Amino acid sequence: MKVVSFFAVIVVLFFSNISIAADDDDMVLIPGGKFLFGEDKKKIELGDFYIDKYEVTNAQYKKFRSEHTFPAGKEDFPVVEISYFDAEKYCKDAGKRIPKPEEWEKAARGADGRIYPWGDKFDSKRINSIEAAKDAPVKVGSFERGKSPYGVYDMVGNVSEWTDAWDSKKQYRITRGGSYFDGADLNKTTSTLMSIPDDIHEYIGFRCAKSK
Repeated sequence: MKVVSFFAVIVVLFFSNISIAADDDDMVLIPGGKFLFGEDKKKIELGDFYIDKYEVTNAQYKKFRSEHTFPAGKEDFPVVEISYFDAEKYCKDAGKRIPKPEEWEKAARGADGRIYPWGDKFDSKRINSIEAAKDAPVKVGSFERGKSPYGVYDMVGNVSEWTDAWDSKKQYRITRGGSYFDGADLNKTTSTLMSIPDDIHEYIGFRCAKSK
């Protein structure tokens, strides 16, 4: 019986490691180094870090909070109407954290200061923005040609995303990336919006990051 129990433990640990690896596979390594930050393209330097390849989905969030509900067929859509604090707790429980705005921006625009993840010219076919006229979030990863230089999806459009930063008066949390009802001007890699951290909105979601 002791032998059987020993092998049972090994099997559980083996499959637990597979699960952890699968979660890590959904993250992208953003290499450290200098990059151009903000509209003024200030040169700053970051270390290596990981960021989620996709926005956190309804299906992922339901594993964290069983009472979370969503329409049938929208398992792979970004979870929305989540406060900053709930997003922060999700990331923490997953062994991750909310990305800092500098990390978010580098993952979105690369090191060369591009205006959109794909370059400097707006293209409505690469993004779920108001120009796409979908009027709602879409399945994560739907815009293959809109991914960032590092292969991160939906960094502009779809839903705006919480970042780990306050406004100057420390009343609002900063969100990045614009959303499905914002146009080209608010869906740039440098675009910044604000929200009270315990508010929930149908156009705000999140993704997680972690240090290497």
